[in-house]
Amino acid sequence: MKLKAAILFAVLIVASACQGSTAPQGAQSTEADIDLTSPVSVTLWHTQTGTNAKALQEMVDKFNSTNGKGVTVVMEYQGGYTQLYQKTLGAIQAGALPEIAVGYESFVADYQKADVVLDLDPYVASKKNGLPKESLDDIFKTYLDTNRFPQFGNKLLSFPFTKSLLIMYQNEDVLKAAGQTTPRTWDEFEKVARAVTQKGADGKVTRYGWAAPTSASTFNGWVLSRGGRLMSEDNKAVAWDGKEGIEAAKLFQKLLGEGVAYVPKGFDYQTDFGVGKVAFVQESSTGRPFFVSSFPKDKAAPSWSITSIPQTDAAKAKTVQYGANIISFRSTPEKQLASWMFIKWFAEGDQTADWAIKSSYMPVRKSAADNASLKTYWAKDTQGKSAFDLSGTAVPEPNVRGQQDIRTVMEDMLVGIATGKLADAEKAVKDAGAKANAILKENQ
Repeated sequence: MKLKAAILFAVLIVASACQGSTAPQGAQSTEADIDLTSPVSVTLWHTQTGTNAKALQEMVDKFNSTNGKGVTVVMEYQGGYTQLYQKTLGAIQAGALPEIAVGYESFVADYQKADVVLDLDPYVASKKNGLPKESLDDIFKTYLDTNRFPQFGNKLLSFPFTKSLLIMYQNEDVLKAAGQTTPRTWDEFEKVARAVTQKGADGKVTRYGWAAPTSASTFNGWVLSRGGRLMSEDNKAVAWDGKEGIEAAKLFQKLLGEGVAYVPKGFDYQTDFGVGKVAFVQESSTGRPFFVSSFPKDKAAPSWSITSIPQTDAAKAKTVQYGANIISFRSTPEKQLASWMFIKWFAEGDQTADWAIKSSYMPVRKSAADNASLKTYWAKDTQGKSAFDLSGTAVPEPNVRGQQDIRTVMEDMLVGIATGKLADAEKAVKDAGAKANAILKENQ
């Protein structure tokens, strides 16, 4: 989605107005150490639906009844992430922000143009209300790193919430029938995907090797898995337009052209995977329950597994990390502390394990592997444990300003290659990189 110039301008001109209703920045270390002496209510804007919304409400209810400080969190659904993002920009203009909201790193970078996001560092470091070092060290480092923003003094402006990573769903029945095994490298993947592809007498493909959605995050994963970077060292230019990105785009184009791969419509790949019409799908680890629910009901479920996406060097595996974080907006000292109390509680060991069980997101702590309830759950959801075991290979996506528009550029590039409108894959990547760098320059 594109961030319109008019909205950006409005965000900037209201920055000073937003400042007037908040406590001075320099007082935050003191505010992080205050006591709550009366009940406090804070609002959480979220995007969860269905089973996940019910699970989140249950956890919020538990926090409300057990925090012992009179803190009440009120959930308010705001639609999908695009809707929430746009509503939050509107709330910045109106001076009517919630106390807490979920959002991607790119959202935070745009919100902070108006200096409305709370720096969580003083709260983490608070002797009274903070996190002990051993607790902080237990959270996966990359989950914390993605919430630090170089353009804003490397401050911790959000906290891990719904984390996932790009993995590969593999239909074991299809591989076995074709006499193939798990591909570890991109060269192996190309050969196996081609080997499992089948065509009918009429020449039409009846089984594909690869279902390849046109996602910016997936493209980022392809680049990282080839040993590439997403940004330059100084974060002023993209790096995915180098040889790794070009190699990825060329393979994507090549296998589409051969009929080995296809770009699915919506979530059709989940059903195709379940009935054996495709061998490999590279998608978010959170998709597990949706794949399972799409399996045919009139016959046995397929044998399937989760593995790392293919790599250039399997010994140095990398994939992309994504998922939303939780943001606290500057308000009053009491509401800020109440918001932090909920954020901290949600990331504790029992809660992150419970959330992983109920939502299919990754637990944010290493120690979750020892949680008894989660281990019992993973005995049935073995693919969930496989995804968790790959958590250490996940690399955060860029969190500099302009990333929302850059993602659109990347996805337009992939669609152009897939539809044949961009016949030269290398030029398509280079042109997209130039557009992305122009966006970054505008947002310095």
